[in-house]
Amino acid sequence: MLNNTETTSFEVNVSKDSFKFNAAHFVAYNGFRERLHGHNYKLSIRLLGSRKICSDGYVLDFGDVKAVTKTACKKLNEHFICPMYSDVITITDEVNGENVKLLCQDGAEFSFPKGDCIMLPIVHSTVEEIAIYCWGEIILGLDAEVLVKRGVHTMEVTCSEATGQEAVFRMKIPNTNNHAEIMKAVDVRSFIRTGELFPKPCLPVANEKGAGCSICSHCGK
Repeated sequence: MLNNTETTSFEVNVSKDSFKFNAAHFVAYNGFRERLHGHNYKLSIRLLGSRKICSDGYVLDFGDVKAVTKTACKKLNEHFICPMYSDVITITDEVNGENVKLLCQDGAEFSFPKGDCIMLPIVHSTVEEIAIYCWGEIILGLDAEVLVKRGVHTMEVTCSEATGQEAVFRMKIPNTNNHAEIMKAVDVRSFIRTGELFPKPCLPVANEKGAGCSICSHCGK
């Protein structure tokens, strides 16, 4: 006789129009910096459970996921995302104490009111790293210990910056809701490969002078 619990598993997926935030940023790494721009970001959450649901009939109440994710989005909404651990951006407080100054590797300087910045423990403000940050915030809000007791073993966060452009971060849920332990688990720096990047190949994009690469310096054009 087939034991159904051996071939089944449960998961919940939550994606709402309210899981969004608007933010400015630019990606910078050694030898490269984007222009300052912004995105309409969106999040979606996936929780992987066990072969049985809890006695209340849930893997986890959708309402809990919605409340915590909305809070995470609200914290980021209408801010400049400032990567605290960047190795090519020097971040300091200005003399007036009211502004944050960013001095980039290429010499570009920016000054933003502190209240307009969200200082994130990331190296690059990419959707990959923002997804890691959001994973930590949402796990803390949901309480990792409660999730594990309910049989939820893995959480996945998808962060999109535009339609068809998204990154997914998935990780096993630790059996602790200690803030320091969670922050250690989602330390962005531990997920980044070390070593130099290979140069990007020149893209077949026409520039004002004719055919050639219009966005990189490797071809010298």
